[in-house]
Amino acid sequence: MTEEQLKEFAEQGMSERGWIANSYAQIEYLLGDLIVHCREFPLYITQTGTVSHSAAKRVKKVRDMLALDGPLSPYSEILTSVLDAFEGNHEVRNLLAHGFCVIHHTPTGDAGFVFRKFDRDAATELGDDAAAVIRTFRLVDLQYHRAQMVDQAQQALAAFVGMYNALGWAGP
Repeated sequence: MTEEQLKEFAEQGMSERGWIANSYAQIEYLLGDLIVHCREFPLYITQTGTVSHSAAKRVKKVRDMLALDGPLSPYSEILTSVLDAFEGNHEVRNLLAHGFCVIHHTPTGDAGFVFRKFDRDAATELGDDAAAVIRTFRLVDLQYHRAQMVDQAQQALAAFVGMYNALGWAGP
C-alpha cells in the first residue's frame, strides 16, 4: 500500500466508525427521550426518576416499563425489537468508540484496524486491571456493522415517530 492508499483506507475506516457511533447514539438518545416523556405516567415513576447516562441502564429502564401493563404496552413488540438489536451492538460500539486503533497492513495490500480497549469485565474475571479487549476489523467488517447500525437507527426512529405521534408527543 502506498502512503496515499493507506491514508484513504484509514479515512474510510474512520468514516465507518463514525457512522456506527452516530447510529448507536441516535438510538441511545431516543431511549433517554422516551424515559423523560414517560414521566407523565405515574405508573412509570420508578423507571423515570433519572435519565441514566449508561445505555445499558436506559435499556433496563425501558424493559422494566414494558413489563408493566401501561401506556407503552401497545408498543412492546416494536420496542423490544429495538432494544434487542441495540443491545446486540453494544460491545462493538463500545470498542469502536473507546478503543485505541492501529492500522496493520501487509506489503500485498491486506489491511485491518486493530482496536484495543481496557475492559472492566475481563479485568474482574482475570483479576488483572490491565485486561483488554483486542479485535481486528477489516474495512468490509466495519461496512457491515455500519449498514446494520444505520438500518437499526432508521427502524428505531420510525418506531419512535409512530409511537410519539400516537401518544401526542410529536413536535418540537
